[in-house]
Amino acid sequence: MGTLALSALKPGMRLSADVLDRNGRKLLSYGDTLSEQALRVLKIWGVTEAQVEGEGSEEASALVSEEIPSELYEAARRDTEHRFRHNDSSLLVIQELQKLVTLHLARKMALAQGRGDDPLALVQHDSPAKPAGKCPPPLDVQTLLRDDVKLGSLPSVFHKLVEVVNDSRSSATDVAEVIANDTDLVARLLRVVNSPFYGMTAKVDTISRAVTVVGSNQLVSLAMGISIVASFKGIPEHLVSMRDFWEHSIACGMAARILASYRRMPNTERFFVAGMLHDIGRLIMFKIAPDHSTHLFHTAYSEHRIVQQCEKEVMGFTHDRLGGLLLKAWRCPVSLEKNVRYHHLPGMAPTVPEAAIMCVADVVANAFRFGSSGERLVPVLSRETWDCLELPVSVLGQTVLQLDYQVSEIVRLMNVDG
Repeated sequence: MGTLALSALKPGMRLSADVLDRNGRKLLSYGDTLSEQALRVLKIWGVTEAQVEGEGSEEASALVSEEIPSELYEAARRDTEHRFRHNDSSLLVIQELQKLVTLHLARKMALAQGRGDDPLALVQHDSPAKPAGKCPPPLDVQTLLRDDVKLGSLPSVFHKLVEVVNDSRSSATDVAEVIANDTDLVARLLRVVNSPFYGMTAKVDTISRAVTVVGSNQLVSLAMGISIVASFKGIPEHLVSMRDFWEHSIACGMAARILASYRRMPNTERFFVAGMLHDIGRLIMFKIAPDHSTHLFHTAYSEHRIVQQCEKEVMGFTHDRLGGLLLKAWRCPVSLEKNVRYHHLPGMAPTVPEAAIMCVADVVANAFRFGSSGERLVPVLSRETWDCLELPVSVLGQTVLQLDYQVSEIVRLMNVDG
């Protein structure tokens, strides 16, 4: 009998002990034979290891260790070190992240090499083209907030959902009626609710049923986020791929939701939506100031600086501040506004642990390259931010295991390309 990591478990192995999720619920029983479906269940619920028959510790080590050429591992280590250059490598949480990121990248490089692709393409970046002309003068954020283009671009269902959220007399029936009137939103919502992300045992085929099983507050939050995802079109491709942008945003939201569940925070759906919208200010930058944005990326990439730290001098404001102000102007829930506003400055937030969850989630999504909103380096994670979560560093590996399996599936189900 031995304990194997999830990556080493194979179909046909027989369990020598019950497998429980992190809340103590039994997922699989002693004596069960693992199947492909059973392994998918373990991934969905974030299980990282299981006890199986006939596997001693030496055999387990051999199974866990993968054949990664030393030159690929070294290339992954150097790339990780470069991308974490603005973080304090003496911190235990940063050391854990760097170790996990290096192994994650090295495995992807080995797989690429096995397919006959160039593994170094995963760590090499093109030098930014120098923008034509001088950078325009910085913009005024209050002027941008008065621009009707931004507010008018949102779908009407979003404004109706905001009204429902802000009306204390609203009921679950009101929520269902608002959502049901937008057939595209209904389709996207039901795809997500029926995904492994929620782990429903029976198919949810109506919005009224979704309200019952997910909860009206949670469903409104999810619907608001999805409606915004569907509304942004026409962003210049040279600035950002919209699929990459939403993959990063969804990964951040999923990581925030997972971390919030470890912290036993109420209504974890609001963290998922805050993650989806945490970089909404940067989308507005791309849409209304593409020339500024081009200069912004050139400055950050050529000087090896974090993009967010260059925004003030190039744009006149940062994307997190703009995002928070926009959500306030859109009359979104205060917690959503604040968690977006302070995801880079959690120590200044009214509720520090919530903003800290957003900060860590953003760092994780960036570090493991789940999509991109334009950032190539890993944002700063301070000791104070991590410590206020009061979580062991082992949750980072468990979180990434879930993201690896779920992110691409949710991106597909939300149909972010159209």
